[in-house]
Amino acid sequence: MTRALIIRKPTNLEQHQQLQAQSLVVSTDPEYLQMATRSHEEHYACLAKLKQSLLDHQIEILEAGRGQHWPKGDFDVVIALGGDGTLITASYGLRPGMPLIGIRSSSASVGFLCAGDQSNVDDVIQRFVDGRLIYVERQRLSARIDRAAGGTESIQTPALNDFLFAAASPAATTRYRIGFQDRIESHRSSGIWIATATGSTAAIGAAGGVPMDAGDQHLQFLVRELYHRKEEGLVITHGFADPVQDDFWIENHCPAAMLALDGEKQVLRINFGDVIRFTHAERIRVAIRPN
Repeated sequence: MTRALIIRKPTNLEQHQQLQAQSLVVSTDPEYLQMATRSHEEHYACLAKLKQSLLDHQIEILEAGRGQHWPKGDFDVVIALGGDGTLITASYGLRPGMPLIGIRSSSASVGFLCAGDQSNVDDVIQRFVDGRLIYVERQRLSARIDRAAGGTESIQTPALNDFLFAAASPAATTRYRIGFQDRIESHRSSGIWIATATGSTAAIGAAGGVPMDAGDQHLQFLVRELYHRKEEGLVITHGFADPVQDDFWIENHCPAAMLALDGEKQVLRINFGDVIRFTHAERIRVAIRPN
């Protein structure tokens, strides 16, 4: 029997209620609560529709909340129910070759990476069962840190969207040396985005980067808010690097810096003199929305 694992997000209303239960101060704005309630109801209506569709096709269902430990055993497919954030979190647990299907569960969720929503859940599952669902192989990135104090540390979790290198304090100037294509420069900026093709339409896109083809294996980097005197002649501000062939690296010159993976998913402390390099991680198969 085919087995499907559903990874579902906690709704904003559930998180709001959890904070209330802990006697923490939360918003009581009626408009916010009305929106959160509507999204909560949409989410669970979509979950019910997804489960029914799976059961109709005699697919065994297992469930886990986003960020929770997965049930033991093998799965034939992982279905991320929520939005792009839930899909990204679900991608960390995939085994090689395992397909990932994203379902946008409410109108409040961002679903750029999702194959469907409540309007076409049945069609997506039918296409999966029939082998007609189309997948895109999406390249992920890993990072290696050569510690100034000695030793090398590799990030085990692969980034589907991006990394952000910046000073530990968002108000501090990020100081570093950057090397790319036989050129080395010293910068003062707000940090650097390093994105996959998948992440090129996310934060780096909002910061001025350009969209990339989904199958592109290059990384794209973009320096944020560079402090630049004309006589310095700084040019390593935005570009594309092949992690296999190009020597692209960052040497931290901040007293304390950080490397964040896919937003808040993982944050690593970077010390003065540490050098960061980026490598390909295993690609994953993500379903795209049927035409």
